[in-house]
Amino acid sequence: MRIEKNEDKCSECMLCVRDCVMGVWRVVDGKSTPEDIDLCNCCSHCIAVCPCDAISHDHLKKEQISVVNRINLNPDVYRDIVSSRRSTRQFKNQPVPREMIERILDLARYAPTASNNQNVGYIVITDKRLIEETAGKIFGLGKFLYNKTKNGIGRLLVNMTGLVNNRYLKVMDYAQEQNTQNGRDFILHNAPVLILIHAPKRTAFASDNCNIAATTIINYAHALGLGTCYIGFMTMALQYSGKLRKKLGVPENRRIYASLVMGYPAYRYANTVSKKNPEVQWL
Repeated sequence: MRIEKNEDKCSECMLCVRDCVMGVWRVVDGKSTPEDIDLCNCCSHCIAVCPCDAISHDHLKKEQISVVNRINLNPDVYRDIVSSRRSTRQFKNQPVPREMIERILDLARYAPTASNNQNVGYIVITDKRLIEETAGKIFGLGKFLYNKTKNGIGRLLVNMTGLVNNRYLKVMDYAQEQNTQNGRDFILHNAPVLILIHAPKRTAFASDNCNIAATTIINYAHALGLGTCYIGFMTMALQYSGKLRKKLGVPENRRIYASLVMGYPAYRYANTVSKKNPEVQWL
């Protein structure tokens, strides 16, 4: 790894020294100097904070670095994006262009990761038949388990555990009816795109990294006119089914921590919705 400073450009403002959390940049003989380069985690803060464009780093791509246009950082626009986003469960029968998906995933790489690991990966599935088969298998398992709760020991367990009031159990009869009569998919919602978000199995904060990336994806997708929905049942199924992991190409050393469907929403929501006030403690 090589980190260099252009002495002719540098103003010795020391911002790189003050902002470097790893202690790579130090003051040596009155000048900012990259010292313990092996400690660098490639966060690129030194380049981002430098007002003089005086720093070069051979592990960072110069073409990906640009001047921040603060005029575009509109807090009201961002608030509208977040507050107007809805989980979409009804999609148009219309494919999402690959270029648009790539654009969304390109932005997701800017989502923060613990220790700047940048270890989040994606499996993008647009094969309609594969999506339908996957949804069918998960829904079929759900039906099997649900039907076991209707009588005998299954019903007894449901009553004993309080699951009798579980809303997923209550809606299952309707879901089965709609699935049989109309082919409605209550797992992946007949979406044209399924995105599985993964990271190494035994890495600290892997789930956090993936879900922060997922949040970036759903907000940017909404801004582009697309709808998304988190699919917790998909993530759960992949934890327990090795066959499904293999079929969907999940690497052996990685785990799916978040799953999303994406597509053009069948309906547009004219209004935001009511949400509970957060529980906040001030100390």
